[in-house]
Amino acid sequence: MKHKLPHVETIALFPRNLRFITEGKFTERQSRNIKVTLVSAVSLFLLVLIFLQSITLWYNIREQQTLVLEREQLQNEAAYWEQVANKYQGYRDVYYRIASIQYKLGNYNESQKYVKKALELDPNFPQGHVLGAQVGL
Repeated sequence: MKHKLPHVETIALFPRNLRFITEGKFTERQSRNIKVTLVSAVSLFLLVLIFLQSITLWYNIREQQTLVLEREQLQNEAAYWEQVANKYQGYRDVYYRIASIQYKLGNYNESQKYVKKALELDPNFPQGHVLGAQVGL
């Protein structure tokens, strides 16, 4: 024997919200307000992203300027110590100082050259051996 659900329960099985969504209509004014709200929200989101990018760009420019100044200072310091090395030859600390500055500047070949000179003057110079290992001696 088949049991049928009563008609009232059958209606309860099918919610009306799907029909409501497809059957519902917006007035022209409501439609325009929704569009304006969505465009405003997207525009505000884009403006916030642009603002954040500008802050990042400003920070990166400042950081780059700082790095350029530090590099110039290191180059000036290297030039000074090279003058001292030309004037007073035979001081391992001068050659070591030049080697460490050249290492900081990324000039590894120059750094190797000056570390070799420092180690020739004093083969037992521990800092020279450490820097020599870093530059690949």
